Amino acid sequence: MDVCGKRVLIVGLARSGREAARCMAARGATVMVSDSRPPSAFQNEIRQLSAQKIGLELGQHLQETFLTQDLIVVSPGVPWDMPHLVKAREHGIQVVPEIEAASWYLKGPIVGITGSNGKTTTTALLGKVIKGSGFSTFVGGNIGVPLISAVDNTSEETILVAELSSFQLEAIQTFRPHVAVLLNLTPNHLDRHPSFEAYVDAKARIFRNQTEDDWAVLNADDPAVMNLAAGIRSRKVFFSRRRNLPDGVFVSDGQVRYRVANLERTLLETHDVGLRGAFNLENILAAAAAACLMGADFGALRTAVREFQAVEHRLEFVRTLRGVEFYNDSKATSVDATAKALSAFERGVHLILGGKDKGAPYAPLRPLLQGRVRDILLIGAAADRIEAELKDVAVTIRAGDLETAVRQAFQRAVPGEVVLLAPACASFDQFEDYEHRGQVFKKLTSELARSLDAGGEEIGPRIVVPPPSPAAPEELPALEPPSAQLSRPPISPAAPAPSPAPAIADIAKQPKASVPAHPAGVPSAISDSELKAAPKPKPGAATARELTYVYEVSADEISPPDAGPSFEEAEDAFKPLDPEELGSLEDVEDEALMFEVPATPRARGSADSRSQNVAGKPPARNGEH
Repeated sequence: MDVCGKRVLIVGLARSGREAARCMAARGATVMVSDSRPPSAFQNEIRQLSAQKIGLELGQHLQETFLTQDLIVVSPGVPWDMPHLVKAREHGIQVVPEIEAASWYLKGPIVGITGSNGKTTTTALLGKVIKGSGFSTFVGGNIGVPLISAVDNTSEETILVAELSSFQLEAIQTFRPHVAVLLNLTPNHLDRHPSFEAYVDAKARIFRNQTEDDWAVLNADDPAVMNLAAGIRSRKVFFSRRRNLPDGVFVSDGQVRYRVANLERTLLETHDVGLRGAFNLENILAAAAAACLMGADFGALRTAVREFQAVEHRLEFVRTLRGVEFYNDSKATSVDATAKALSAFERGVHLILGGKDKGAPYAPLRPLLQGRVRDILLIGAAADRIEAELKDVAVTIRAGDLETAVRQAFQRAVPGEVVLLAPACASFDQFEDYEHRGQVFKKLTSELARSLDAGGEEIGPRIVVPPPSPAAPEELPALEPPSAQLSRPPISPAAPAPSPAPAIADIAKQPKASVPAHPAGVPSAISDSELKAAPKPKPGAATARELTYVYEVSADEISPPDAGPSFEEAEDAFKPLDPEELGSLEDVEDEALMFEVPATPRARGSADSRSQNVAGKPPARNGEH
């Protein structure tokens, strides 16, 4: 779009807004930025933007400002139903999200990654694989670097790997990724989206403008994702951690395998994966499928997976203090993200929960708390609601703020246990964002370490709570994500796609997971006054506090929809395909498979590196759409 000489309003002065303003001004537009926060919040930005002759409206949004524009570009944090934006659209003014404006000028192919959880890890890993394969690579979007900042820093040879949130996708019009990855769908951001269905619709828009020349990478283990498959026009590649797929990327016998028609090969060994949690294996499967579609080297994939470390604030190991491990998962801002973090640990977890409530129920955490979580330390505005929903299945402690929660968690922990920050809430009640919250958590653990080195007198007595008797393996709650318990729309089998990677048949309901109810009347909270009143231990002795642990045994269940085919869920059981159905399998080493495409010679390195790549046509460029 030619914006030269046009009046362009940028709504929101965070990172995306600043980059959008600079991009539009560089193309000859008369740019104004509007933000409801006061000028005192933007001292540095005011000087920089004023020097570029970009107008500023700070401290308020004036309706007349919105109605005198030719184009309005909206930052991800601004609600799409903001009254001023609604009025502008009614007056025929074009209103677009930041990623839409970016796509007008980007020339390289876009790989868009979305989902409720795992976006950042998958995006960062895929970017590492693409870069390691010799491509010019840009990694950004919701991961921290706005997509529009790539406009003046990339070329048609650059592969753009972008994390995309529902806020960015809900209003796209022509935005078209060449490869669109949907990781999973669980209730999230219900404080902004009116319903789970609306949230799913926003995520599904990533496929809206794709054609038969594009690709969709889909999680075959997620019913809500599979419910969308039949309506997607692009060619489909599926990935699964639990199932032996007829086509796609899956796990079998400790290997990540990649199958198309009668060809099958091993991409990597699961022991190469250093990240904790089965959910991270799903992220790796998705990244592997997208990497193959973009013509990445298999060796680069294996190297990237072996070397990849946890993304900051995403189940990030912080340190060990006197045998107690601290993990920072501040990016777990949804209930499902917290459930995935919990599934990475077997027992002995002191869980810090709370913040700004996002509207989703906390009850799906219940099966994962019993036998795994010693206590829940509540912080922030959502503490009342969390305690009301979870107090009968776990000991709850009103910590109030993060500093108190960290110290009390350490006081109650014994060597071999874990203090886990996985709040299941947004951070805006007490912090600037989830990054700020995670940084504070890490700073607090460092201060705690210094206190211990200095003698630990200001930490207070260690309160030792005896753990419940270890349950037999079959008694422990299943590690199924809580999304399996949530009501979802009926799942329709995917229609055959006109491609070498057909949709998976025989997709079915997952088995029901029990949501137990705890008997009423069990003490569920320990107040600060009780903690202060705890007797001081004698030197070399610990103070024991006896608690009664009551295990849940049954509950009413919500039956999943009957529509759609079924399959058996099993973590480690992989049923081989019928040989007559599949035909003979042929193991190949780094050969081309049907849904792989090559890099262009200009984008690759030496002839040796190109020899490991695959044959086919290059991916469509975003500028050709």
